[in-house]
Amino acid sequence: MPIRSYSVVKGSPRGGSIQFDREGRNPHYLIDLQAGQEALQVAVNIESQDGSEVLYRIDDAFTPPSPGGLLDLAQGRTPLDNVAGGLALDYVRSRVNGTFMVDRSSMSLLPITPDGQASDLQNAVVQFLNQTVADRDGTLYAFGSSYQDPGQPGGIHDIHMNQGNPAGNHGDDNGIWQDGALFINLPSKNQWIALFIAFQTESWQTDSSGNPQQTTNLAASGQTPS
Repeated sequence: MPIRSYSVVKGSPRGGSIQFDREGRNPHYLIDLQAGQEALQVAVNIESQDGSEVLYRIDDAFTPPSPGGLLDLAQGRTPLDNVAGGLALDYVRSRVNGTFMVDRSSMSLLPITPDGQASDLQNAVVQFLNQTVADRDGTLYAFGSSYQDPGQPGGIHDIHMNQGNPAGNHGDDNGIWQDGALFINLPSKNQWIALFIAFQTESWQTDSSGNPQQTTNLAASGQTPS
């Protein structure tokens, strides 16, 4: 079953802070985003529950699969269809100029962070925030699952790979063309930057439903060829 309300949010960040769950675990970095007439929150995982399972990649020379389509979007939330050829992202299938948008071999393992210290991923998200704010026309794009809680600010979460999960461990969220990421566009530098997040438990060999599959003769990157 795919994640709910797969969407992209476009807007201007205003600030951010860390939020933990009720048990004081599972930290997310919440970015406050002004998206047109709507104030939204972008919830980014900055540490896995055991502190060691997160993979991430920052690409500061990024070309989006459809830069024109992103620039043409109105600010706010835009629902996305889970199909190729549009704005939807897929870590296993999306290509830019014939090359995979991201591959597992290019991602870094997030080390365990001592209590009280910011993780490398948290620092990366803060840097994203600061770079976007510093550019007068800087814009942030967040891909993931859109939500709206009664009486609370709406927003977007699941900003990470959303396929290849094993049964019993977020396997119900599996699907294709529904992966999350953060992109920022810095017009003053003519630059796009991307942040990709995945988990070691997620397979990069997935079937048409986004579930893990066993295949042979795969490319060294671990990704399916199509």
